[in-house]
Amino acid sequence: MRRVPYGPVRDGWKLTNYSLGLTYNDTELPDGTMISYWQEGPYYDFTAAEIEELEAATATLYAMCLEAGDWMVKQCPRHTVQGRREGYFASVCNPSTCFLAKIGIPEFAHEQIIRTWFDGDAETWTHYDKDPDMRLPMETPDYSPSVYGRFDLWYNGAGSTPKLLEFNAQTPTALVESAVIQWHWVDQTGVTQHPWRQWNSIHDRLVGWEAADGEPANPGAWRRNIDKLRQARTWLPEKPKIFFAYETSETSGEDRMNVAYLMSTAEEAGYPVELIAMSQIGWDVAGDRVVFVPEPGREDKAQPIDIIFMLYPWEWFWQEEGGKGFFRNMADPSKHGTVWIEPPYKAALLGNKALLPVLWKLFGDDPERSKFLLPAHFAGSSGAAALKSYAKKPVWGREGGSVTLVRDGETITDNPTEYGSDGLFVVQELCELPSFDGLEGTVHPVLGAWLIDGEPAGLGIREGLGVDGLVTKDRCYFLPHTVEASQ
Repeated sequence: MRRVPYGPVRDGWKLTNYSLGLTYNDTELPDGTMISYWQEGPYYDFTAAEIEELEAATATLYAMCLEAGDWMVKQCPRHTVQGRREGYFASVCNPSTCFLAKIGIPEFAHEQIIRTWFDGDAETWTHYDKDPDMRLPMETPDYSPSVYGRFDLWYNGAGSTPKLLEFNAQTPTALVESAVIQWHWVDQTGVTQHPWRQWNSIHDRLVGWEAADGEPANPGAWRRNIDKLRQARTWLPEKPKIFFAYETSETSGEDRMNVAYLMSTAEEAGYPVELIAMSQIGWDVAGDRVVFVPEPGREDKAQPIDIIFMLYPWEWFWQEEGGKGFFRNMADPSKHGTVWIEPPYKAALLGNKALLPVLWKLFGDDPERSKFLLPAHFAGSSGAAALKSYAKKPVWGREGGSVTLVRDGETITDNPTEYGSDGLFVVQELCELPSFDGLEGTVHPVLGAWLIDGEPAGLGIREGLGVDGLVTKDRCYFLPHTVEASQ
């Protein structure tokens, strides 16, 4: 792993990137300075062996996360049939008896977190009796599709071991630049002649590819997931419409373009699609279901939503007015409830920092798997108190918000935000990002290892500048990468 500081600079690269979907490249800082999110010129280069190591670590970490999810589910009283008999609003979970309650998830969401976690497992497929007071499992299966996710890893090349910093399991962005922009960059610059060129099969794994040389075709994540969903929900048409929702209050356009890219891959895979705003998701009281309302106040034009991808955090959704209704709609698949991609468990079990101490609890004594982890504990515990150098992270936080780095008892950088106002934090043993020389000073890369349908799929790199760059924030740069470049 090396940083090449002076790579090729393409003529008209900003316009090229814009035409490919990177419409959110330029950012104005508070002092009026404009910065470019995409860095044209510098790039990171890896050996094939390093890429193989990263890919293997990504696969192992995902398997570990699935085991951690199983553990978390079993810490909720509702994971048993008896627990589900208590009913939708019954108070059977509290922080002393339920892990989900301990990390601040409202009880009305627990049942659906558990149900969507087990959906698709042939031994634990669940359906629900028509009696709303019982909701007992039936033999008919259901399925809750999951398409993508991204691990943020510490890595410093050959001789080091990739370490998990966090799992962006539900709403990872930087997808356009990882899947599309850097792929065109490596194609246009020709800086490497290695057959792999780049660790990047994101697009192909989403859309699928045809058979070659007698090998079976890969149908891609969209077709594979929708096919499984249709086996469970037989009333769905062969090509069900998939809605894609984004939050319009995010004004840079990043959320919109990431959602639009995912939508384009679903369309390429053969499905009808529609891009909508989160504010256009409504509730049909008479039909007791989720609908798309194209115009405010025109519920008469509402369309039922069978399947929707939303780039919106579940932890926001379940705190908002109306959240209970959406979860109740999910509760009974026989009523044709809406299927959400990514499902609730992606945020509740995998996409928050509480995952980190659970992984350490389960695998800290396993030398073959703990090597990919950093010791992590809930703030306030004895394990946390024993750490003198650590990263303190809010359980429900994003883009480096409210992350504090402490070295030998002294704070070296922090980033105060509204995240962590609930007092829920974890501490993770400090592992400072690697340092490389950049044109403006020392830079620190974090490696984003992408998963498509649970399989390692590619790499995107974010880079921060100086001490402040030890915590990766929304203003950190994106750099492309290569495999065994000649330069």
